Amino acid sequence: MNSKNTWLVKRTIAFALALMSFASAIPAQEESASPADQANKYPEVPKGYEVGEDTISPDGRFAILYPVRPSTDGVNSLVKLKPYAELVEDLSPDYNNGPGWIDSRGALRAKWGGNKYVAIWHSMKWGPENLVVYEIANDKVKRVEKIWPEVVKYFDRYVQRLLKKYPKESVDSYTFVGDEKSFEFKDHKFLLDIFADNKPNLAPGLHWTAQLDAIWNLDTAKFDNVDFRPGKIDMNPEL
Repeated sequence: MNSKNTWLVKRTIAFALALMSFASAIPAQEESASPADQANKYPEVPKGYEVGEDTISPDGRFAILYPVRPSTDGVNSLVKLKPYAELVEDLSPDYNNGPGWIDSRGALRAKWGGNKYVAIWHSMKWGPENLVVYEIANDKVKRVEKIWPEVVKYFDRYVQRLLKKYPKESVDSYTFVGDEKSFEFKDHKFLLDIFADNKPNLAPGLHWTAQLDAIWNLDTAKFDNVDFRPGKIDMNPEL
């Protein structure tokens, strides 16, 4: 093969490789949407807010809105996405959990029971707090079931017993430890596995734990069954 033919073959191969590279890049570009395309997914969402993608209902119709950083003026809302409508304007009016940004300390999390029920709570450093279940029907909130005050009652009663037994110890403050696995929807029941620790950071002093396994009836809005189990009481050494 003379030098001219060799040069043509090399040009042809190079051109073919370039076409193959371009063709393989097209699907990747289609799969990775631009920031502008992402913003246009929910054009009716008010300016200054964003949708919590992991809070969207299974049918894609409902979700929690979060203020966009660095705004500190907004609130978290439960909304219908298409067409846009507010179901709950402010999900935590009496709970000081900071600015309510996605993934911030105390940010709201959600777990859905089909498309009818949604459990919403604040995700604190160690675990969940302020759990509420909303029942949705006909694109509106039909019922609000505030479960958390009923949970806290059991732990507070235990604390009162400890204070009588250990009056000189700091045992009246405690922290809930866990994650979204602490909750589960099952038919018309809501299962809870809640763990509390008065010194999760291993601070010195009297240390106690307790666990509550319970079944909340979503039809009657009260517990069907509660199993409260105190843990071992010991003394954390001085660091």
